[in-house]
Amino acid sequence: MAKFIQFSWLLLLVTIIACNEPGSITGANGQVEKTESCQSNPHNTYEVYIPELKPTKDKLPLLVIIDANGAGKFALNKFKLAAREYPVILAASNYVKNGVEDYEIGIQELIQDVKQKYPANNTVYLAGFSGGARMAVGYGLAHPVNGMILCGALAKADQIMALKCPVFSISGLDDFNFVETAQFIFNDESAPKNLSIELNNASHSWPDSLLLSNTFGFLYLSSDSEEMNMSSNEKVEAYCKNQLLRIDRLTKQDDLMKAALIARNMALKKPFSNDEIFMKSWAEIKSNPDYNAQLSKIEQGLSFEMSARQPYLEAFTNKDSLWWKNEITSLEKKINSEQDPYTVAMYKRIKGFWGIACYSIGNRTIKLRDVNSLKKIMTVYRMLEPENPYVLYFSAFPAYWKGETGKTEKILKSAINAGFSDWGRLNEDFPRSVTSALN
Repeated sequence: MAKFIQFSWLLLLVTIIACNEPGSITGANGQVEKTESCQSNPHNTYEVYIPELKPTKDKLPLLVIIDANGAGKFALNKFKLAAREYPVILAASNYVKNGVEDYEIGIQELIQDVKQKYPANNTVYLAGFSGGARMAVGYGLAHPVNGMILCGALAKADQIMALKCPVFSISGLDDFNFVETAQFIFNDESAPKNLSIELNNASHSWPDSLLLSNTFGFLYLSSDSEEMNMSSNEKVEAYCKNQLLRIDRLTKQDDLMKAALIARNMALKKPFSNDEIFMKSWAEIKSNPDYNAQLSKIEQGLSFEMSARQPYLEAFTNKDSLWWKNEITSLEKKINSEQDPYTVAMYKRIKGFWGIACYSIGNRTIKLRDVNSLKKIMTVYRMLEPENPYVLYFSAFPAYWKGETGKTEKILKSAINAGFSDWGRLNEDFPRSVTSALN
């Protein structure tokens, strides 16, 4: 029955588009949610979502979402709240992900496909997480884009300025990539004028839906695109009021870093900057001794962290599993016992750096079919992130290389049950004789 209802709605949508102006939306129940394949490249699939809208012939802006692992549905769900609050077509790629060399072509194919099939106007936003953020930047440097949301990774100052569009960075204070954003926090006067920043405590992951909706609202309501001059004064006023409440709440919680960044974003961007209270709030927070003390703690933590990275990289080669067990145990105790939140964030960034190093080294040893090196790094990876599905996925290769098909299938099933979802990679790494048993 559910499939029949979904099919009926798709038929209705086709009928609506066929009977009206090309690309128009009519009908109160015009919601769309489905998986699409690009006509020019069937392997390039994406998840599309259009919220329920009032009858209209206006076309909508497009928000293209790039997840580092190609988890289109997961990433799409993160932005549904934003799409309902600020009408936009969402298109989350399943094809563009880490390791895809033709990602620019893939993103362009997706955008063209959406415009052929759905009522998208010429306003295009990009959102990306981690490697997806880096690919979004790469695409934006060569193609016109109206705004970007970059999560878990950021670009250099000259690249940000070259994008010629608003760039909104969301970084976890405890994210191992935080240093890429921190440089602009310490030197906000020399930061690119098109850069806005917010901090959260999400480590290295997509932010929550509420923050992403708030961030997209910032881009949507401040867009200077001719097609986006539909923003009502009421929505802008409501948005400003909400940001003032956020600043007030964070200030009372002594979370001055986050409060200052929100005030700065609003004070420097029209139409929000028309309300002078944001400039006043930003100046007051910056003059607060506690704010400067927090900045100093973060700077000291980053200095220690960066000086420790190279020795830790060398330790993956010259230290045994017992040394790593003691190091991991010691760090976790510090994370659980430390009272200062900025020191805790530093420890978490170090742990996150260990994790991404294990992932990178593991990938390299798999490409080289270096069984001994893979087993060595997996011992550390398993102690560090036992619930990470890539720990299980990487563990399947030694069995596969030895021809132990049954064992390989069992380990891969465990990885899938633990959350591994990159079927594209799985089909590239293992033959059909193995993957057929996993469906």
